[in-house]
Amino acid sequence: MVNNSVALGNRVHMYAHPDVRENLIEFFTKILGCEAALMAGTRILVIRFPNSSLSVEFTDDALDEHLAQRGTWLEVKPDDPVALKKKILAAGLTRVVHPGSDRFYFQSPGGQVWGIVE
Repeated sequence: MVNNSVALGNRVHMYAHPDVRENLIEFFTKILGCEAALMAGTRILVIRFPNSSLSVEFTDDALDEHLAQRGTWLEVKPDDPVALKKKILAAGLTRVVHPGSDRFYFQSPGGQVWGIVE
């Protein structure tokens, strides 16, 4: 039974190693087309999506790229999924195959796993 009184919020927070900061900024701005800005006086990058936001905190104790595959997987709903897949592959991002799904999954810089919703 689904509890209809609880919904997911429109904000996500994740962690990444400081050495992937520039690559993550490029991923969010050039591949996903989002706005991204570092919060003044912090190690936090804020990314604005049309209907939500995501923040990335850069810390040395973030999961490495291999372990991040065992973290939370995220999904994006682009207007043009085929075009986004092409951008991801052209950027050389790692494709992730899940045996229980035929969805297109990939890793962003830092190792977080993303899926593209058709």
